[in-house]
Amino acid sequence: MYGLPCPVRGRAVPRRPHSVEEQHVNDLSYSDFESALRKALPFLDDETPVDAHASLTELGLDSLTLLGLVAELEDGFSLELPDEMLVMETFATPSTLWSALAELPRS
Repeated sequence: MYGLPCPVRGRAVPRRPHSVEEQHVNDLSYSDFESALRKALPFLDDETPVDAHASLTELGLDSLTLLGLVAELEDGFSLELPDEMLVMETFATPSTLWSALAELPRS
């Protein structure tokens, strides 16, 4: 997963994933993340592609499903979401949630 040599340091630098689907957060792959979303969100069926910028609220996220999604992410993937992340801005879209998960320290 290394790209071209860094012109300044002369050694290879890690290649950034080209798409969200290639990315991993801790031990969570994006496909695992999508599965957790599908389990928690009532209006997101198995056939509907996950739009990274879709409103999670429009897909059925409310206070109860939010708790279920947090539990699924924390228990299923050994993550701990700090209290300051448990705000609707974090859970606005799949993209904002994935970005917030990427900021968590690696376990």
